[in-house]
Amino acid sequence: MSDGNKPYKHRRSQLTAGASILQKLLERGNDDLSKQFLRWKLWRQWSEYTTPTIAQVSEPVSYHKGTLYVWVKNASWHQQLVFLRDQIRDQINTKLGTNYVKRIHFTMDRRSVPKDHEDRSQLTTDYDNLKEKIDQGDSEL
Repeated sequence: MSDGNKPYKHRRSQLTAGASILQKLLERGNDDLSKQFLRWKLWRQWSEYTTPTIAQVSEPVSYHKGTLYVWVKNASWHQQLVFLRDQIRDQINTKLGTNYVKRIHFTMDRRSVPKDHEDRSQLTTDYDNLKEKIDQGDSEL
């Protein structure tokens, strides 16, 4: 029975190693795909990059050219977060390991943030380029 599991375990370890390499590549890269990965990571783990309390009253809603746009629940929290802006930015950048967020803009109006349709288009292009490099066995990766 253990012999039947060996190929499965070997494939699984290869996938795990590949996923680990890809994650490190995306976290350390300077291309647009890497930036989108950092954005996704920040959105998904918002409470870990700020605090659980701040995460309950705010939400990242857009990122454009170094500016993180954050929706805030009400005016009193908006004012409080404005005072904590630099501390929140520094905490995010420290946890991401890069100077990803240059500025934070807090808003109570979700419509006042830049649309991300251009980002989606760029993400698709970057993904296709990376996939092509992988398929070709590009040694620069």
